[in-house]
Amino acid sequence: MRAYREQLETLRGTLPEHVFAFFDRADIHDGELLHLDIRDGSRPAPLEQLPRPWIVPGDHPVRVELAIMDTYDRRIWGLRYSAIRRILVDFPSGKPLFYQDGDGFGDVACHELSACGEGFLRHEILFATGATILIEFKDVEVHSRLRQPEAAPA
Repeated sequence: MRAYREQLETLRGTLPEHVFAFFDRADIHDGELLHLDIRDGSRPAPLEQLPRPWIVPGDHPVRVELAIMDTYDRRIWGLRYSAIRRILVDFPSGKPLFYQDGDGFGDVACHELSACGEGFLRHEILFATGATILIEFKDVEVHSRLRQPEAAPA
């Protein structure tokens, strides 16, 4: 853990402080994946417009958005990654841990941020089931909000 903390500290300054704080301090161990959304931005025109010729933008048009509820079911963390070079979703894992057929991703076990060359960062999330999400990106936005509990039935 100490080696990871030292490696993480080398990335301070490469991200806005509030974004770095998520990777440094957010308590999502035993948290829950709420959604994972992958968008391919290479389409040359929105669907409601007339078609245009396809182009190869070369600027990593794939975007990813995910939401994770924290350990205490109080705060929802939203992450929006852009300039995606690589994304891997391994579910269910070929090397399952606490997984039975029909389960979801399960609790977040741990997550790590690391540099992976050419200005890209890698965020890898490991779940208790053995499932993983790995995203290599250039840009990430992080926001959070308090969970709004549902009103009690009348």
